[in-house]
Amino acid sequence: MPCKRCHSVNQNAYPSEINIHPPQGLRNLDKPTVWAFPLLMICTECGFAEFGLSEEELHQLQRNQARYWELG
Repeated sequence: MPCKRCHSVNQNAYPSEINIHPPQGLRNLDKPTVWAFPLLMICTECGFAEFGLSEEELHQLQRNQARYWELG
């Protein structure tokens, strides 16, 4: 599938490690984060990257989102 930005077919998959933080920056540094380990599909022409989360990682984000609102 071509790149969504530049339509190049020069893309590669790379393993990654991502720590997803809650929104609103420094105010939420003490809130739980979610570690994810997706494959990044990166266009080697323009640098556009995309990835998907596993069901468990997505559920963790959903649970944490509810907690962000509870914790203020």
